[in-house]
Amino acid sequence: MFRFAARVIIAIVVNALGIIAASKYIPGFALSGDFRELLILSAVFTALYLVLRPVVKMILGPFLLLTLGLGLIVVNATMLYLLDFVSKNLMINGVVPLLEATLLLSVLNFVLHYAEKE
Repeated sequence: MFRFAARVIIAIVVNALGIIAASKYIPGFALSGDFRELLILSAVFTALYLVLRPVVKMILGPFLLLTLGLGLIVVNATMLYLLDFVSKNLMINGVVPLLEATLLLSVLNFVLHYAEKE
């Protein structure tokens, strides 16, 4: 139980760092609010990533297999778009910033997942 809670807290921190990096370096990706709101935003993104993403991956399994896993970018972009849709503190202006932020957050989550296995 404590190990799972620690993994979730680490995921929230990594996603918060990724959102900060995306807002700083990706034009068209804007973040407003203070540190508390950033943590809430990151917690919502982590919840979407942990709860909704596996369900979407299961539903789109044949599509993901057909695209040799590149469809995961679409799944991750959908999670980020949902976060943009439900949050007033995050604004993504266009498809290119969405894809760039998706790639950044996907790489960070991949590194986190790989580090957890070691």
